[in-house]
Amino acid sequence: MNTENGSVISLTVNGNKLDFDTVVASSDYHHTETLLNKVDRNYSEEYWKNRVFAPSSLIYYLGINQTLPNLKHHTLFFEHDLDEHIDCIYEDKKWPEKPLFYVCCPSKTDQGVAPEGKENVFLLMPLATGINDEEAVREKYLVAMLKRLENHLGISDLMTMIEYKRSYCVQDFISDYNAYDGNAYGLANTLGQTAVLKPKIRNKKIKNLFYTGQLTVPGPGVPPSIISGKIVSNEIINAKK
Repeated sequence: MNTENGSVISLTVNGNKLDFDTVVASSDYHHTETLLNKVDRNYSEEYWKNRVFAPSSLIYYLGINQTLPNLKHHTLFFEHDLDEHIDCIYEDKKWPEKPLFYVCCPSKTDQGVAPEGKENVFLLMPLATGINDEEAVREKYLVAMLKRLENHLGISDLMTMIEYKRSYCVQDFISDYNAYDGNAYGLANTLGQTAVLKPKIRNKKIKNLFYTGQLTVPGPGVPPSIISGKIVSNEIINAKK
């Protein structure tokens, strides 16, 4: 990002210099700011370190080679203590000993998401940001989740029924989206990070640089992120009047 006299004048993309009148950054807010000189950033590294982020997630995408009995489209496995899991996310920053997780089986209601006689299964476990998520750790928790799913369904050897498997976790959120510390859901909805207290949509020092996405106004989630783009577009139009 190339600036001059308090404005972005161009972006260097894959070695090519491209000129722009206005720049709207929809990438991770913190990542966008690392592309600027420190004096041009809205927020310091200390600011981001002191934010409370919503969890990351361990996600497993599974293709099962047969139908699963007694499984609904949505199932929550909340049979363990909720506070213990929450403390692992926000206080202890570690993997939970007795995790809570969510199972989605969309093939129960949409036959188009899996071949006939098979199931499409999605597992999601909320996690602390920034923790070690090497493959061996992911697999350990997959085994634990499948065991509880087997108990619920009254079946065994669920692992042998898997014909497709893909995991997605902290490091994937970082590598694919530059998500700060591998967060999956932006800033936590605390009072001090709500409404006007969220990171600003406009750069304070570069007049034609704007931010959109889940880390700014109005907040995390797909609809609010889209709305943030609408807000920015109105700001740009008003600035040119």
